[in-house]
Amino acid sequence: MISTATIPLGARRIIVVVLAGFAAASWAYLGVVAAQMGDMSSTLAMPMTSAWSPVQVALMVILWAVMMGAMMLPSAVPMALTYDRLDRSYTADQVGSTALFVAGYVVVWSAFAVVAAGLQWVLHTMTLVDGMGEVTQRGMAGLLLIGAGTFQFSPVKRRSLAACRTPLGFLTTSWRDGKGGALRMGLHHGTLCLRCCWALMALLFVLGMMNLIWVAFLAVFVIAEKLSRRGEAISKVGGGVMIVWGIGALLGI
Repeated sequence: MISTATIPLGARRIIVVVLAGFAAASWAYLGVVAAQMGDMSSTLAMPMTSAWSPVQVALMVILWAVMMGAMMLPSAVPMALTYDRLDRSYTADQVGSTALFVAGYVVVWSAFAVVAAGLQWVLHTMTLVDGMGEVTQRGMAGLLLIGAGTFQFSPVKRRSLAACRTPLGFLTTSWRDGKGGALRMGLHHGTLCLRCCWALMALLFVLGMMNLIWVAFLAVFVIAEKLSRRGEAISKVGGGVMIVWGIGALLGI
């Protein structure tokens, strides 16, 4: 793990508290939605038919965006702290740069939320997922699990995970000066993170996007991949489990 000792204690606390606060607020929102999703009189109810209203479309995009924030922001803390440390070393005027770096990261996952919500609507229209966003066919669930597990062993996954696991190496080789540079670097980091984790996020269609136990498990798995000393091994073990699970689903076991 990298050292953040050169960041003033107050700055470290602010970064951690703000990111943790956003993640906590995201989890709280998910809890509220999970509690009301079955109440058809509630604005937060999940759409039960494919004829989504504009309000339901907006709420689903928000739901996916909040879910990505809840799952991904905790794993971004070391990268944000390292960026702040380097920015203080490279530039005198760095006020707001770390916030822009994080904003770039959030923009990427927000764009993913739009795509995921759109995909959910398409699959719902085709009756391939139900109103809760879970796949309706065992075979499809099996294929998604096998696909996600296989991706865990791919070169794209390995390179992207390596970049996420080595914040100092990523930042020093991708550094851009200024606030515009901070935003571009955040977008770059978010893109790498998306390449690393998109297949895991696709498993929400198998595990249930509103099954908060599974959502939390995936979030912990992402953190373990990125921050644990044995993250690469955890990634591969997880991939093997997904493949075996998927084969079992295909065989009806």
